Amino acid sequence: MTRAPAELRLVADLAAKALAAAGAPPAGDGVAVAVSGGADSLALLHALRALAGPRGWRLAVLTVDHGLRPASAADAAFVADHAKALGLPARVLTLAPGELARHRDAGPEGAARAARYGALWPAADELGCSWLATGHTLDDQAETVLLQLLRGAGPDGLAGMAVRTGRLLRPLLAVRRGETRAACAAVGLAWREDPTNADDGPLRNRVRMRLLPLLEELRPGAARTLARSAALAADDRDWLDPLVAAALAATAVPAPHAGGSRRGSEGVALDAGALAALPVGLARRVVRAAARRAGVAPPDAAATDRVLALARAGGGDRTTWAGGSAGREGAAVRLPLPPD
Repeated sequence: MTRAPAELRLVADLAAKALAAAGAPPAGDGVAVAVSGGADSLALLHALRALAGPRGWRLAVLTVDHGLRPASAADAAFVADHAKALGLPARVLTLAPGELARHRDAGPEGAARAARYGALWPAADELGCSWLATGHTLDDQAETVLLQLLRGAGPDGLAGMAVRTGRLLRPLLAVRRGETRAACAAVGLAWREDPTNADDGPLRNRVRMRLLPLLEELRPGAARTLARSAALAADDRDWLDPLVAAALAATAVPAPHAGGSRRGSEGVALDAGALAALPVGLARRVVRAAARRAGVAPPDAAATDRVLALARAGGGDRTTWAGGSAGREGAAVRLPLPPD
């Protein structure tokens, strides 16, 4: 086999280090690679292909046609043809309009993301792949940190994306976007460009095209610095997680009509006095952990503070947020509220 060019070896080496640190995937496992046809995901595919042989990984390619632009079907066909040329199984996943409408409360970008993963995971399972890999880069991480700062996120939000989240892998978080393009060019790949990435409307696009370049001009290396800040915040989050779990266990009480269970169809109930007595930083994390345990979307910063206000109050107040709710019931705060 011809030795890979240096540009691709750089991407593959950085991906290998990231995956080794994350402890996944084990040798012999199946990995579904989400490929859009852009340079980042194509570089990921070729990097994983270079790594797969010695590790025994079985690769498959998934591509999603959102149906939102005229060229999307052609992009998906390009990816499928390229995968087949590499001898890899490929599947094109076409989203129905209703798939996006189902998640419209998350906004256009959030709806597309939710619908995309809703299609990718079942397809990965059907192909016998335990893992799904995406081509998020260091630049994507820097953009995410900036967006979280603009939204007033706390430390967990500033941690950005992780290399491994459950069965989801992001092996290229240490790779610059320019390095993925160089890798594709070195192996003769003509990647596809999504014209919506140049649209000046979405905030992420403006951060990518205007804010991050300005920060790089003011302080060269800004993207790497932002990604480093995310890594530090993630380390702190990992260290705090056991403390949050212990605090949640100490403040949880049987939910009303839950038969004494601390978790179930009735949601999660927290002792209001115990929650209010916690240091505020820990209390916020307990509220978000309780929401996840209850199976609802964790509240944002403002909604989290409203839940804590319920713990300090004595009335029957309630609060809601996108995908969740909480209310005061006697001496407890309950997440989510029971249906009317």
